[in-house]
Amino acid sequence: MLEDLNRLLETYRADGAVGASLAFALGDGETVAATAGLSDRTRDIAVAPDQLFKIGSCTKTFVAAAVMKLAEEGKVDLGGPISAWFPDLPRSHEVSVRQLINHRGGLPEFEYDIPMDPTRSWTPTQLVDLAFSVGGQTAPGGPAVYNNTGYVLAGMLIESASGVTLGEYVRRKVLEPLGLNDTWSPATENFPEERMVRGYYHRPKPARDAATSLAEGREMWRMEGVLPYSDELQDSSDCFPFAGAYGCGDMVSTPTDMVNFMRALFSGRLLPAPLFREMSESRIAVSFPGTRMRETGAGLFMSSYADRMAFGHQGSIPGYVTVMQHEPKSGLTIAMTSNAGAGNRLSFYASGLHPVVDQAMRIILRG
Repeated sequence: MLEDLNRLLETYRADGAVGASLAFALGDGETVAATAGLSDRTRDIAVAPDQLFKIGSCTKTFVAAAVMKLAEEGKVDLGGPISAWFPDLPRSHEVSVRQLINHRGGLPEFEYDIPMDPTRSWTPTQLVDLAFSVGGQTAPGGPAVYNNTGYVLAGMLIESASGVTLGEYVRRKVLEPLGLNDTWSPATENFPEERMVRGYYHRPKPARDAATSLAEGREMWRMEGVLPYSDELQDSSDCFPFAGAYGCGDMVSTPTDMVNFMRALFSGRLLPAPLFREMSESRIAVSFPGTRMRETGAGLFMSSYADRMAFGHQGSIPGYVTVMQHEPKSGLTIAMTSNAGAGNRLSFYASGLHPVVDQAMRIILRG
């Protein structure tokens, strides 16, 4: 099996990826890791299993779990309004804590308008202000619309309710109890930067008739002035500060830690059953073109991989793509990271990882 997985990762690398790291576990079995390709093209350094990748929006699952820990401690009411923490936020008396993390808060979005400025250090308040300056607010409780602003507010709420930074609370309540020693929140805590893989970004010049919608290939992020158009991969490791992602996407981790985190969630080792059901079972259908996501809970999506319904998240941040999933019927938990990405969702560099996860799951499940 491991030989087949190694061959699969090498094929992915040969198709254009730079490096890849994968880990999986079946049931309560050991966590197995595999890697391929390079963590640093300039220095010709191979990817190692303990190297850190930016995991983008997979951060949201950790943050949602932290919100559940606050609820377990009686410090927040998931159904209560966020106005106690954000009295000046428009319609805050209508938005519940739960809606911050299930994409139903009706909040405006900032991701497609934030400049990729490596010299700027954002505060969470500035991210929220940006969202309200560029996007429109809708009635809370409506259809699920993918929203990063809710997770920025969730991070701010965690800090206010706990009295410590977001990174420290996630560490105390989620990471340390599970023995996850290879995961950090760089926006609010120090981390071993020397263990990071370099990230690479594909930004070819768009065609004259290029589409204007994200689902049809429009570039997601504002890279002008940071990276030029080029058919070649460019090092994007430092083009976007961690503070610009904060609670919606700042974390770094390894596939092994992500697998062990997901196993703990689904085995009941992290949260009481009613709170885990808040994350996994209170779902509604979503339509996010260009993704595998089918239904959203709170910090967990039900997605289609290998013709099975799995639960987890995917993440993308300039130069990095990540997937972490748990498939309940087989007990398979899998996570994979890549250090190449693109702002065009249709690009191989943005979406090519997902069929590799399909194939990896099939290899593992057939034994």
